[in-house]
Amino acid sequence: MKKNKGLDINQILKYLNNEMSEQELSEFKKLLNDEENLNEFKKYIITDHYIQLGKNDFDNQKASLLFQKHIQDTKSRTQTHKNKINNYLKYAAVFVGLILGATLYFNESIFNTNSTINQITLQFDNGSLETIQDNMSFKEIRDDNGTVVGIQEKSKIVYTNKKDNITETKPKTNTLKVPYGKKFQLELSDGTIVHINAGSTLKFPVHFVAGQVREVELSGEAYFEVSRNEEAPFIVSTNGIKTEVLGTKFNVSSYPNDAFSEVILVEGSVGVFKNKKRFSKDTDLILKPNQKASLLKHNQDLNISVVKSENSIAWISGVLLFKNESFENIAKKLERSYNKKITINYQKIKKEKFTGQFDIENIDDVLTTFKSNTFFNFTVKENEIIINP
Repeated sequence: MKKNKGLDINQILKYLNNEMSEQELSEFKKLLNDEENLNEFKKYIITDHYIQLGKNDFDNQKASLLFQKHIQDTKSRTQTHKNKINNYLKYAAVFVGLILGATLYFNESIFNTNSTINQITLQFDNGSLETIQDNMSFKEIRDDNGTVVGIQEKSKIVYTNKKDNITETKPKTNTLKVPYGKKFQLELSDGTIVHINAGSTLKFPVHFVAGQVREVELSGEAYFEVSRNEEAPFIVSTNGIKTEVLGTKFNVSSYPNDAFSEVILVEGSVGVFKNKKRFSKDTDLILKPNQKASLLKHNQDLNISVVKSENSIAWISGVLLFKNESFENIAKKLERSYNKKITINYQKIKKEKFTGQFDIENIDDVLTTFKSNTFFNFTVKENEIIINP
């Protein structure tokens, strides 16, 4: 008899990070159809959560976050971790009554392709993970050595500037993940301001190393106000496209489920390029204010067009602005802003174009406004909105 393929720790971690492609997620779901795999997955999260916290209430989000931290800290000791889990299971019997609730959680969320941990998280260089509450009035951000590296004030973290004390040749990195329905702001150690939009992840150095290029990695959308440094250009790397500047203001958008990546310049000048480490003024594109560089992912074509840059950064002020956009693209933005899954069962409306501006309206009001121009029906079912003819 052919033995079913077992779960891989890296697969579980990618799922919890919401980093799986559609194909990977489909394969992961098939693995969880096997009862042995599903039970093993439950054991990892449930036992680790309860043994470490000793609580009698099941917190789905915290369990997932703790599991990710635990796996990161022990990924080089896989066999030791398995033995440890087996020992945990000896004590986990007292939580048998909780398994039923956990099963219900997994049945509802694991097989939902839009299931996410709805909290802002900060992952440190050593792999440990911390939840960021955006209503926290004051909090110190400490590294794995206990050193204060930044200060959080509500929805912003300011990293300390210790460039005069930096001796390492390779900087430590942090990764901030902002879920759907939220936004966040960072001030990097060099003074660069980054506004991070919903559904985005930014990987950045805790401190930039003197004399080296300042580089960050983005998945999603962010607006950058780069602190000028003639000796250390600033590079934003994202899916298929890179932007290099000395000091300027620009918006980068590159969500995994969008068909394009784009850079819109607000102020100054930027160089846009792909498939190499550094920009060349002789061969690569240079943007001027109110220009947009768009990279189509399917053919890797890079084009420049003229836009109104203020429209592209309206999201920073909480404004949703649509200018002759297809309903299909608008639905993606609404999903990110309101943390609602939108299923469109009306093919005709996907290509319909709409223009509108919203700020304090809820998603029902937004859809009702669109509905007044082009007829369709929508129903709200918990966290999902279904569009029908």
